[in-house]
Amino acid sequence: MYYPLSQITSNLYTNGNEYIIISTQENYIGYYWKDSKGKYFTGKTPQDSFVLELDILRENEVDIASNLNLVIIESDNLFLKNININFEDFNFIKTPDKISYNTRLDITEYLTLKNINKNFTRTSPSSSPNFPSSLDYTNGVIIRYFCKKTNQTIYLEINKDTYDKLVKQDPSILWELYQPFTLIWTLKGNREQVAKNNQNTIERISNQLNISMLAEFLKKDYTKYYKYPDASNLYTKGNELKTVQDNKIYIGFYHIHPDKGYMVGATHVLEPHAYLSPINGFSYSGLPFKDTSKPSPTSNTPSTGGGMSSGGGY
Repeated sequence: MYYPLSQITSNLYTNGNEYIIISTQENYIGYYWKDSKGKYFTGKTPQDSFVLELDILRENEVDIASNLNLVIIESDNLFLKNININFEDFNFIKTPDKISYNTRLDITEYLTLKNINKNFTRTSPSSSPNFPSSLDYTNGVIIRYFCKKTNQTIYLEINKDTYDKLVKQDPSILWELYQPFTLIWTLKGNREQVAKNNQNTIERISNQLNISMLAEFLKKDYTKYYKYPDASNLYTKGNELKTVQDNKIYIGFYHIHPDKGYMVGATHVLEPHAYLSPINGFSYSGLPFKDTSKPSPTSNTPSTGGGMSSGGGY
C-alpha cells in the first residue's frame, strides 16, 4: 500500500477508547495513521506489514455506565443481571452508522426494546463499620458485618443495612461481586481470653468460607473495641500487679477503670492515684475474690507492697 507522504499523517498513537478495528469490532490501542480522506489504519505508516482499517467510536456509542449513570461490573458480563440485560442481544442491534463494540452500542434503542428504566442506578458497598453500643458492652459481644470481593482478596467492614442488601440480593447494590459474612466479636472478659476467642472466630469463618487474609485485613487486632471491666474493691496478694512508675510489686486493693485499666485503690476517685500493670500476663478474670482474709477496703491506700506513686492518674 503506497500513499504519497503529503496525503498521510503517520506515527499517531491512541491509548484506547477512540477507535475500533472494523473487521473485528475490537478496541484498538497502539500506533495508527490516517489518509487525506479521513480514514484511519493500524500501524505507524502505510508501509507496515499488517494494516487494518479503523473506525472512530461515535458520540452515541458511549459506555453504558456514562450514558445512564449505571455501573458496569468490571470485566464480567454481569451488568444489571437482575433486570436481564443480555450481552448477546448487542450483536443484533447494529446499523451501518452504529457500531456495537463490547458495551458500546445504541443503548437507547436497546433499553426501549427491553422496557428498562434509564434512571435505574446501582451502588457498590462502602466501608461503614458498626461501633459497639452500651448495650453491646452489657451483652459482651457485637456483630461485625463484612463483605469480600468475590474475585479479589479485598475486604470491607460494612453496616447491617448494607449487609442485608447483599444477602437479599437487593437490585440497588452490586451484590454479584461481594460475599457477605459476619463475625460475633467478643468485647469483654479476660483480655487474653477475649483475644483468643476473636482469633478463633476469624480462623473458623476463614475456613468455612475458604477465604484468606482476613486476619491481616483486621491487622490481627483481636482485642479491638475491648474495654477493661469496670470493677472495684479488688485485692491482690502480690505477683499479679506492679506499679507503673517504680515497677514495684503491688499488694493491696485495686480497681479497674474501663478506659485507664488497673489502678491503685479500692474505687476510682478524683484525686491522683497510681497506674498498675499486670505481671506475667495476669488479667482479671471477672470472678469474685473468695479469700476472706483480705482486709476491709476502708481507703485507697495499699495494705502492703508498693506505695502510692506520685503523678498518678485520675
